[in-house]
Amino acid sequence: MKRIAFPAGTRLFRLIAALILFGTAATLLAATPSTRPAYGGILRVQKSGRVVTLDPRQWPSDSIQAAATEQLASLVFDRLARLDDHGATQPALAVSWQHDMQAKRWQFRMREGAKFADSTPLTPEAAALALQQLLGNEFDVSATSDSVVILADHSLPDLPAQLATGRYFIFHSAADGTLFGTGPFRVTEWPAGDAPTKVILTANESCWAGRPFVDGIEITLGVDLQKRANVIAFGQADVVDLPASQVRLVGQRGVRTVSSDPVELFALQFDLARPAVQDARLREAISAAVDRASIADVVLQRQGVPAGGLLPNWLSGYAFLFPTALDLARTRELLTAIGRKVSRAAPLVLVYDSGDDEARAVAERVAVNLKEAGIGVQLSAQTTGSATKPWAGDMRLVHQRITSPDPAVALSGLLDSLGEPIPALDTPQQDYAAERAPIDAFRVIPLVHVTGSYGLGPQVRDWMTPRWGGWRLEDVWLEPAPATGATTP
Repeated sequence: MKRIAFPAGTRLFRLIAALILFGTAATLLAATPSTRPAYGGILRVQKSGRVVTLDPRQWPSDSIQAAATEQLASLVFDRLARLDDHGATQPALAVSWQHDMQAKRWQFRMREGAKFADSTPLTPEAAALALQQLLGNEFDVSATSDSVVILADHSLPDLPAQLATGRYFIFHSAADGTLFGTGPFRVTEWPAGDAPTKVILTANESCWAGRPFVDGIEITLGVDLQKRANVIAFGQADVVDLPASQVRLVGQRGVRTVSSDPVELFALQFDLARPAVQDARLREAISAAVDRASIADVVLQRQGVPAGGLLPNWLSGYAFLFPTALDLARTRELLTAIGRKVSRAAPLVLVYDSGDDEARAVAERVAVNLKEAGIGVQLSAQTTGSATKPWAGDMRLVHQRITSPDPAVALSGLLDSLGEPIPALDTPQQDYAAERAPIDAFRVIPLVHVTGSYGLGPQVRDWMTPRWGGWRLEDVWLEPAPATGATTP
């Protein structure tokens, strides 16, 4: 049996360490109160996406919507494991884990003393019940006196990393159906309706990892692009998610901005059932005609990098092996070979998500590139994020979020969202082969990878952006505003 165990770390321990550090520094420097973490205040957050529910059992199929849901859900729920600043798997509700020689049977030893926000004790039985509902019938999840056991009929070498991302939160359902988590916050206001515009979270005083610094979070959802660019500059919010095209503009207004490594993918995907795009040579001609550099530098204001592969280079290490250069000579050669005449060929229908402003801008630039190369394009705005309403066109602009800093987990998520086969991904060689398959066949054409960015108000302290994006609002604190008439040194 292979055993993995880690020491636990909590916000309380970090606060104590910070106070010790400041106390030592005080013998050398006159420390000001504003340099020390402080409890209190309401953190005001504004986001573009809408979140319908935090219920992990009703997880969105669209990766962008799922990412928005995961951000909010991670404030209320915990998982068995978490990812540290470097993407390594660390303990959360499980303090250690072990597996058999084939990695088919995993045992997670549960943390003692943790409670749900309604004071119900966290037990192995409660955790097993939640995970069974999320993992489905392909897995057998059971409980022992101190552990959760997960059994599958196939090897699961990366199971802890998989359980540290996505929908795999541990929850407890009360008699009235209300869900409670063990996370740093609890929901105190969630308006009825399909898509609430404002939700209120309050600090969970009994959180096993320590009370968060802020008293609560007020989250406004569905804020349009222009308002997001303005509210942070005018002090109407403390945290705003920023579209790539607005990061430089907001920064020029004096707002502090932070960005992750590239964590989102724009790509073209073809409907091969449509006769117009069944010839692989035409799809290759399209790939060669797109000016990825101009999309990254102009449309996305240098918040993106040209993409030839599905995974960014910081994650895979081999993205440079996929070509990204504009090659109009190759496009003309391929169009001549297939006898495509601009005057006779009907324009290709390019679909983009009607609710995604950034996707619209990228789609418009792709259409310009293709028309300049002699390939007619008609843009069509549709609701593409719904699993029950398929898109209708020759190709669509895909906007996907990378879900994990683990290459195999991230690649598996992208392939699944694209409807591509997911082979074994146990080695870097297998990852590379699986990534190349849809690209070499020109079923999918990667365009750009884009950063995740935020604008921060002047009072926000200890913001940490993991390189794969997201937030950790439980660690954020607000510097108290100066008293009236006081001056800030």
